[in-house]
Amino acid sequence: MSEKRKHIVVSSPYRVSLGGGGTDLPFYASQNGGSLITAAIDEYITVLVAKRTLDKKIFLQYSSTEMVDSIEQISHKILKEILIYFKISESIQIATFSTMPVYTGLGASSTLIVGITKAIYELNGNSISPLNLAEEAYHIEREILGLSGGYQDQYIAALGGIQLLEISKELKVKAKALKISNKSLKKLQAGLFLIHSGVERNSEKIIEQQEKEINIIDAYHQIKAIGKSSEEYLMEGNIQKLGEAMDDHWKIKRSMTSVISTSSIDQMYLDLKSFGAIGGKIIGAGGGGFFLMAVDRNKDFFIDTAKNNNFNFVDFQFEFKGAHIVS
Repeated sequence: MSEKRKHIVVSSPYRVSLGGGGTDLPFYASQNGGSLITAAIDEYITVLVAKRTLDKKIFLQYSSTEMVDSIEQISHKILKEILIYFKISESIQIATFSTMPVYTGLGASSTLIVGITKAIYELNGNSISPLNLAEEAYHIEREILGLSGGYQDQYIAALGGIQLLEISKELKVKAKALKISNKSLKKLQAGLFLIHSGVERNSEKIIEQQEKEINIIDAYHQIKAIGKSSEEYLMEGNIQKLGEAMDDHWKIKRSMTSVISTSSIDQMYLDLKSFGAIGGKIIGAGGGGFFLMAVDRNKDFFIDTAKNNNFNFVDFQFEFKGAHIVS
């Protein structure tokens, strides 16, 4: 038990998946077990949660502003359900700030829920372990809110670092932090590029569509195998092999369902490869958001050419803290 506070500020990191992404979806993992590698990055959703002392209003600040007298009046679905879950009905203020646009494919809704959950615990003088935080955030997002998705987003936002997640057929999650040497980590940081597609998309609809496809299980078997081989490439900092694995992953992923890619996204990917990338993929469910591209040589040429063709880069570092208090 820690000291109760009047306000708290928590930052939760976004994430990029590095191999096996999608095998954490319950419809696949419950039958076959899931395995993937995911990494937190230094782009965040930051939340401020404070107690209001002079009135009983609920004041919410996000891309819009709400000041209401009761929970029933709240428009923001996620914030509303979190307040109901924690039995908070009055005298609260929540403000959220994001470094990324919405519908990024970087795990935004989970990142938000992890941050607010941690902040509410800390505001009330309680601590929560990263694993318990991930489990509770999953429960809120998937089981209470009913938002479609897998397990990786909550766990990586809570834990941080570069994690190998194994999901059993009983849907229990084991997390193992990959202990990558500084030398290999520098190679990964120098060779991986996060590039915005300029396209926003709704991941829930894409995930729900995948479950209807006939050959989806075989595709995820292949993606899981690629993810397992990627662990070695990450440990070695082998950008060439990692890029080839990502390219194989993307070819399989885009064949799953028509909503994962479009002709414009396909063309962007081919353009980025023509500028010197070995391979890459769309992060998250697909349909838009960010490309993660692997480039082993002539990186300056790749960056300059891509920028000259109006691609926008996010200069990121891996983030090893997970959700954390900043004030």
